[in-house]
Amino acid sequence: MKKAFIIILIIFYWFSASAQEQDTVACSNKKNTIRWNLTPMFLIGPKSIVLGYERVITPNQTASINIGYLEKAPFEDKYGNTIYLFDDFDKGGLDISLDYRFYFKNRNKRLAPDGVYWGPYMAYYNLWYKGESEILDDAGISINTVGIETDIKMYSLGLQLGYQFVIANRFTVDLIFMGPSYTHYAAKLKFNAKFELDENSDFYKDTKEMLENLVPGGSVILDGQEVSNSGKVDFDYFGFRYAIQIGYRF
Repeated sequence: MKKAFIIILIIFYWFSASAQEQDTVACSNKKNTIRWNLTPMFLIGPKSIVLGYERVITPNQTASINIGYLEKAPFEDKYGNTIYLFDDFDKGGLDISLDYRFYFKNRNKRLAPDGVYWGPYMAYYNLWYKGESEILDDAGISINTVGIETDIKMYSLGLQLGYQFVIANRFTVDLIFMGPSYTHYAAKLKFNAKFELDENSDFYKDTKEMLENLVPGGSVILDGQEVSNSGKVDFDYFGFRYAIQIGYRF
């Protein structure tokens, strides 16, 4: 999935650069842009839909908002094989972000929303999952029942750098190259079993890997973090934002 995202990113970049008009026509005559953020669909799951709106405030400044639904795709092991561990009871998520963009006057040939920009952003990310699984022996008899509940929230404040292409004065391709942030993570992890699990079993190892990959980069973020008796993890860490979005101006 991530490889496909990178390939699409390169294609859009090449196409947009080839189609870019080399003139000084102002772009601000159409002040509104509606867009579709493709990134969550590739990095979180194909059912994730995040839409956005950007508004030109001045000839070189804009403000925008993104909001949408997230749903984690089936989990995969390190070899790319799908891990079927739990019957889903409830899963979903929410993605909300706000940013203010400053388009470089001297660098860009055209006015906002075309060209290189930078600016602050705020983001809220929430992903939850609840499921249950029956562990069977070789004869197909249930020997254990395991339940899992997760609720992960991320609050980010950061700066981003990007480039937005305006094609035929109507269509846009927005590339956020980098967006480092200060992020607070608040996670609730509830894991229970009818009988104690063997830590050397494949089921235990697969479950641990699934939790680590519930959030992109989770294996690094959660490494060394202690879970309280209530199942909560709260800590601050660095975050990062990047995206590819396609839009229509009016």
